[in-house]
Amino acid sequence: MAEARPASATAAVDLFKLGNYSTKAIRTSNAPKTLFIVTPENEGTYPVLLFLHGYNICPCCYSQLLQHISSHGYIIVAPLFLGVCSLYCRPDIKSAAEVTNWLSSGLQPMLPENVVPNLSRLALAGHSRGGYLAFALALGNANITMDLKFLALIGIDPVAGANKCMKSVPKILTGVPNSFNLDMPVMVIGTGHTMFLCS
Repeated sequence: MAEARPASATAAVDLFKLGNYSTKAIRTSNAPKTLFIVTPENEGTYPVLLFLHGYNICPCCYSQLLQHISSHGYIIVAPLFLGVCSLYCRPDIKSAAEVTNWLSSGLQPMLPENVVPNLSRLALAGHSRGGYLAFALALGNANITMDLKFLALIGIDPVAGANKCMKSVPKILTGVPNSFNLDMPVMVIGTGHTMFLCS
């Protein structure tokens, strides 16, 4: 079985158009958390993206974005977090680590026949509060040994609390130089817009 390859970064590809792979959305509760999985249906081996949703946004609300990314040759796994307190994040960080460890044995049976996850090419991304969770997970704040290694980290408008005075726990924005010393490429996509000010 040939390994599916996402388009090369140097190839002339219009990333705003759907890719060449047809996709399928799968919902399952047969994991440490309820999952929304979007996968190519075409036979092949694909890299995997663990995507962590924002506060009060269920993973299926990202279906168009995740299907678009999947159509370019990625399997996306998006766990559902039901954290009641938006500032105390340790349970959700731990759950994200548990889902990461589940991928090795649990993901393959969820996928279409002849679709294989390449977990040696695993990336981590999150939006808003999920962006914070992604950084906290990558920095080792789950207090769980993870069996897999992330090769890239993406934060989409990551937030670490409701405002400057109400920070998420654990605090990962320490103000200490090099406190985000990660051994992987990191990308932050943000608007730079601050809704709340603390005087």
